[in-house]
Amino acid sequence: MQMSLVPLVMQGQSDALVGRVRQVLNLPGGNTLDREMSEVLRGVQRNQGIPPHGDLDEQTLALFDILPY
Repeated sequence: MQMSLVPLVMQGQSDALVGRVRQVLNLPGGNTLDREMSEVLRGVQRNQGIPPHGDLDEQTLALFDILPY
């Protein structure tokens, strides 16, 4: 099954998924996808061969073993 690249959470938005990813990455902050976290995500995405957009989509969440909702 192919995972969607459609963003579930974009920079500037708040969602519990952001907090879950922050926990996995051991990044401080809350549930808002801020610029700093977006930069970290771009690096992870680039290293894993995913288009480096810095948003949370299904493919990026799968890297962290997190299911969307």
